[in-house]
Amino acid sequence: MKDKSTEWRNVLTPWLDFFKYEPLNSAVEGFQSENGKQCLEGLLKDTLLFDDTPCVVAWDTDKDQAAGFIINQTFYKDPTPEQAKPPVPFANQNWDPECLPQIMEVEKTMQSLSQKYDVFTDLGVKKIFKTQVMCVSPKYMKHGVAQMMGEEGFKVALDAKYGYEAVVSECTSHYSYKASLKFGFRLAYECDFSECYSGFDKMANKSTHQRARVMVYKIK
Repeated sequence: MKDKSTEWRNVLTPWLDFFKYEPLNSAVEGFQSENGKQCLEGLLKDTLLFDDTPCVVAWDTDKDQAAGFIINQTFYKDPTPEQAKPPVPFANQNWDPECLPQIMEVEKTMQSLSQKYDVFTDLGVKKIFKTQVMCVSPKYMKHGVAQMMGEEGFKVALDAKYGYEAVVSECTSHYSYKASLKFGFRLAYECDFSECYSGFDKMANKSTHQRARVMVYKIK
């Protein structure tokens, strides 16, 4: 994606699919209402514009549409004032009040996952490349799209000009966890959804997606 500020709508469809099928988000009915989808549009734009870290898009040239994408972001141990930005909060959007508690619970769970593992201390690094969202539209699944996007994202992370020292992926899907293992990531932290997420009972495919994991890869 060359210009996130103008091209963000190109990945709206797989983004909406992510909030329908990703395990944590699948438990939130409010994401599927018309207002919920409008709020997700705003959240997508805010998330993409968080910083200038390159994102990866898989483009179907025959149908001229996105098959999937990965949102990556950069974090620092000792950020400058310009770099010291917290992740984009869900609360920035005008969600339906009755859905807000469920939505905030998703955010709380993801924040807890990040806080349970201190990558900077554990790996002794100062700058990390973090995969925030990876999504593939259902009709493109099982065609190697996630693998190809992961390879492209990994090339960015390993490019010396960016100076990344480690890659972090917070996997809330069993499939993203298995994919990270293929790239040589190691497990840094994990928790059972049944213990760390109050919406566990409403999750889709909870027999498959039972755990959230923090996966890390040290570059140097």
